[in-house]
Amino acid sequence: MKLLSRSLLYELIFFEKCPICNNESSCQVSPFCLTCWATIRPFENQKITKGKFHKNFWNYIDALYSYSSYEGTIKEAIHIFKYKKIMRLGKQLGKLLSKIEKPLIDIIIPVPLHANKLKEREFNQSAILARELSEAWGIPLILDCLIKIKNTKEQALLSEVDRKENLKDAFIVRTKLNNLKVGLIDDVVTTGSTLTECAKVLKIKGEAKNIYAITLARAN
Repeated sequence: MKLLSRSLLYELIFFEKCPICNNESSCQVSPFCLTCWATIRPFENQKITKGKFHKNFWNYIDALYSYSSYEGTIKEAIHIFKYKKIMRLGKQLGKLLSKIEKPLIDIIIPVPLHANKLKEREFNQSAILARELSEAWGIPLILDCLIKIKNTKEQALLSEVDRKENLKDAFIVRTKLNNLKVGLIDDVVTTGSTLTECAKVLKIKGEAKNIYAITLARAN
């Protein structure tokens, strides 16, 4: 009865259509329908230690774990989550992230947003994913260690060369990590410029032992 009431209440309040197929959405994965959500397929090999990213990517990142390819439903879900502020998607996306093979890490740190961007967006999508992952895996979440001090332009709008300059000196570390193994969380990796800069600071300034980047999706 409770499940039925919840479903009816959802239909009355949201009455949404799936952004992929335009059929009725499901309260379980709203605003998507269960059929489209089921098209999100995990990688067979979610852990990689080589690949074409930013030239310094593998100098600072020991392994990259990604749930799925950055396309189709998961790409749309990440976009809606971030830019249309459908925050309830964070829990469902976090559940997908928690299905990744768990690396041997001591703490979880999300890629931070600059204070101005956080004020504009009202939330940090990476921090929400990191919180869900922390709860699922039982690993401490540290939110105040890695800070973004430079209000950079949107990486997606820049060339690969400009992305590097855009992120130069953008991050600082407030706390020494004393050889801890870090799970660095972001929603998606494309060129890897952001993850590279974060990992670089965490290793050099924060003295982290290993950095394992963990993302929902991978673009290449």
